Amino acid sequence: MQFSVYRSALQKILAERNGYAVLALCNGVLCLLLTGLIFCLIGREKIIVVPPVVEKSFWVTNSQVSAEYLSEMTAFFAYLRLNVTADNASSQHALLLRYTDPSDYNRLKGQLLQEADRLSEQHLSSAFFPASVQVDSPHLTAWISGDLHSSVGEMALPPQRVKYKVTYRWVGGRLFVQTFTQEMSHD
Repeated sequence: MQFSVYRSALQKILAERNGYAVLALCNGVLCLLLTGLIFCLIGREKIIVVPPVVEKSFWVTNSQVSAEYLSEMTAFFAYLRLNVTADNASSQHALLLRYTDPSDYNRLKGQLLQEADRLSEQHLSSAFFPASVQVDSPHLTAWISGDLHSSVGEMALPPQRVKYKVTYRWVGGRLFVQTFTQEMSHD
């Protein structure tokens, strides 16, 4: 009689063990599936950014940027480089240099120092009013054109239609300016 009690208790314990083993196996399979899903999703995230001073929303990933992002950043960099006076050129240019590709930093810094010296020597100031921005996002290139209003002291010079080409490098989720050059007008 006692043998049957032990046998039923043993069967109950074995059934519980088997139930917990099945539960542990299901948890293991679920963990493997979730791990696989995470690895499949790595690098596919997009971050939607809508800063208050930007006109359009844009997105960036770890390897790409949207055309809207390049357009907005190009307008910002043009503002820093082209809306200058002898008094604010160094601070405007220093801010632009924060976004400069380290391999192009010294070259661009030299150009900006020459421009600041020319502004100071000739008592120049300029204001840039963008008209259009064209973007080639796969090649991280943008062209911005607009009217550049300059003045020497108190005398305003006639506005000029100018076009600049800005090339970028995208590294580690950060946009770096490589070149910022004026293109010759073909008008």
